Amino acid sequence: MSSRRGRSPALMLAVVATVGLWTAGPWTGDAEARGFRGPMVPNAETVGAGCNLCHVSGGGSPRNQFGLDVEALVTVNGREVFWTPELAALDSDGDGFTNGEELGDPEGTWEPGDDPPGDAARITNPADPESRPPEPVATTARPSTWARIKALVGAAR
Repeated sequence: MSSRRGRSPALMLAVVATVGLWTAGPWTGDAEARGFRGPMVPNAETVGAGCNLCHVSGGGSPRNQFGLDVEALVTVNGREVFWTPELAALDSDGDGFTNGEELGDPEGTWEPGDDPPGDAARITNPADPESRPPEPVATTARPSTWARIKALVGAAR
């Protein structure tokens, strides 16, 4: 009889654990980050935001605006292509630069497997309004050689 009592708590624990996992499953499915989506965004590695490219504070946390914009284009666990000219044209973080400008693909034509587009020094996080591409450096234009020759010939006349 004692062996039956010894099994009862273990059996009860197993049942509770199984029921707990079974009932929690549907609730956790939508909250998990989709790590496979990072490589589906141009220059995601260069941004270096990891899960924060789409989430507020890591995978499973609420989505930021860029993540919400992506979420509107995909199904749960779906592997649809979502980097499109439409997503590239949005300014998810409201910083005045489109997602495409921040990720080096303003036209939204990059596809997974392509080489990273744009200049890595100008890549910024489309989910962070404080992260903006640097202003272009102004350079002084030197007259071309042909323009200098024409000026010399004209000055000699």
